[in-house]
Amino acid sequence: MLVKGELPRIEPIISIGIVLPNDKQNSIEIISHTKKKKYYITVKNKQLLINDSYSKYLELKNSTSKSFFTIGPIPAGRGFHWEKKITIKVVGNLTVFNRNGFLFIINEIELEKYLMCVATSEMSGNCPSALLEAQTIAARSWIIAAQEQKHANLGIDACNDDCCQRYQGIENLTEESKAAALKTRGIFLTFNNRICDTRYSKSCGGISENNENVWDEKPKPYLRGVFDGEQNAIPDLKNLKEIENWIKTDPECYCSDKCVKPEDLKKYIGKIDKIGNYFRWEFTYSKIELKDMINKKRKTSYDVIISIKPLKRGISGRITKLAIKGMIKNKTHNTILTSEYEIRRVLHNEFLYSSAFIVITNLDANNNLDSITLKGAGWGHGVGLCQIGALGMALQNKSTENILSHYFLSTTLIKLYD
Repeated sequence: MLVKGELPRIEPIISIGIVLPNDKQNSIEIISHTKKKKYYITVKNKQLLINDSYSKYLELKNSTSKSFFTIGPIPAGRGFHWEKKITIKVVGNLTVFNRNGFLFIINEIELEKYLMCVATSEMSGNCPSALLEAQTIAARSWIIAAQEQKHANLGIDACNDDCCQRYQGIENLTEESKAAALKTRGIFLTFNNRICDTRYSKSCGGISENNENVWDEKPKPYLRGVFDGEQNAIPDLKNLKEIENWIKTDPECYCSDKCVKPEDLKKYIGKIDKIGNYFRWEFTYSKIELKDMINKKRKTSYDVIISIKPLKRGISGRITKLAIKGMIKNKTHNTILTSEYEIRRVLHNEFLYSSAFIVITNLDANNNLDSITLKGAGWGHGVGLCQIGALGMALQNKSTENILSHYFLSTTLIKLYD
């Protein structure tokens, strides 16, 4: 595994989890295009049944630079509203294990080949070169900084999906994405001579978020909330009137519909992303839908929900603490949600686009809750680089350096290996 804080002087080999044990998947097909051979793999009798033979594990190596494996089905968008099964093509080597009765598949791959695939998995290869270069540098810096190491217990550097960063193999590669990786090869974003923990999300909604408001960690000087446009002043979105005005209007931002038109966006976003309005959105739930959804997600037993009240917001307007008030067996009961992730998980049947929203209460004739509308901004946690905002900047002919310095304050680009 990569070591936190270690600066690479040569290109490293990284390990990416393609199928994880918690996916609870027990069958897969892998095709080796070098050997022209298919492997039908199932977990059986605490071993792997590979075609007609049992084995404890399977190692597959690509012998040439042009050889690759087709592997599927694998999960994409684990736990999010765009979750689906896909088939991908990968280079590098594969190892297949049985881990506690389920498949565990690792792809070992050279960092720069991996990054070519990340750029066109996170966003389309049709994006301008400045966006692809900025995305590649951010992805390279994030994985080598190794700050999160979400899957350290599995001995891998990252998974292939949104909880780390998207890696969907070579099928979406374009000449532009290859050029972006080659042009930026070995280049990292740094702060105080350390590689930056460069987070990013699909759309900040107009203002990015401070990292400590999303994750339980110390504030990072380069992960501060910034206005995603030309102006510098950030409105006070902790103020009710300010947040209502912000959500209900269409401010001039790089990630706004004015800068990146919704009808054009579909050619720029990743293939598995749902087409929708990333900048401003809304959902309405009836009181029954709201109660059933909360009870299912929180394993509570509310008879009725009385109110949903934001208690604390970050600089981008994202709610970080929220109170749910309701009745259980004629007694008032409060549930407090204390993270933007939990708020997004609970207030959507799949996963809410962001926690930057206002709550509009719709009352019935007896002045009781009839339904609520969540009217919101942005898709994702909002920390660091805003991918659609970076696209908007690139479409306005901003450079790769302009994009990165806009989202990651006071940082420096350095080249660590050729």
